[in-house]
Amino acid sequence: MGGYIVVSSITYAYKARDLLERKGCRVQVERAPKDLSRCGCHFLVLIRNYPLQQAVAILDAAHIRIIKSGGDHYGVSG
Repeated sequence: MGGYIVVSSITYAYKARDLLERKGCRVQVERAPKDLSRCGCHFLVLIRNYPLQQAVAILDAAHIRIIKSGGDHYGVSG
């Protein structure tokens, strides 16, 4: 369980964090590494102890644009 979700801005990352934490998900926000985001402005929402697909569905319902998601932490801290 867990993984990462890449969103387009720090604002969306914090909104995602707040939504998911209210659902009982442990979340950490950090800047997306360059191999996940060439833009430099994208942020990771790291998910722990929560099904990734369920987290994605919650963010989709809240109209938070997801750039990319994956089922592991992709070599980032956490």
